[in-house]
Amino acid sequence: MELRLHAVTDFLNEQTWFQQIKAKWEELDPQSRSYLKIAGSAATALLFLYLILSSIWGVHKLKKELSEKNDLLMMIQSANDEMHRLRDAGVTAAAAPAGTWPTYFDQVAASVGIDKSILTTSPEKPGTAGEVAKETLYDLSLKKATIRQVVKFAYQLENGGQPIKLRNLTIDTGGDMSGYLDATLAISAFTLNEAKK
Repeated sequence: MELRLHAVTDFLNEQTWFQQIKAKWEELDPQSRSYLKIAGSAATALLFLYLILSSIWGVHKLKKELSEKNDLLMMIQSANDEMHRLRDAGVTAAAAPAGTWPTYFDQVAASVGIDKSILTTSPEKPGTAGEVAKETLYDLSLKKATIRQVVKFAYQLENGGQPIKLRNLTIDTGGDMSGYLDATLAISAFTLNEAKK
């Protein structure tokens, strides 16, 4: 190590630019030398601080980018899981013909304590037809129901045994202060295509 340091010192002493700097340094009075040493130390400290802050900022940007990519990955995974759930539910449940959907809606309503007399199912409307499943649109109207019944009904429709998605929920209290309300649930019911069963 000492040998290398000695070689570097010899090399610098042979350079004319180093000799000129050394001569200028020796011409300075002690106070000027002190100021230059302080300025050099401050410049070194600032450079060191800049390098540390740059590294921290770089790490922060990488962490933010990683977090965004993880969020995107989780969203994709969630969508993929939902597709598998719909396909799996379609294999066991969606094989039923579309004509049985109103019966199923009545069963779900009964399971959450809704009387059949307050539920009205609109005629089916065709939705989109994909490779895996065919979508059928329904509007389910509840008259004089409680908010608890509406929420339980909507939850059970989406999370029950059939592939159903709630597209819209409209609630009308009609100024009734008794706690009852009218609600309309716009839903998509999916039936598995024959070729995919």
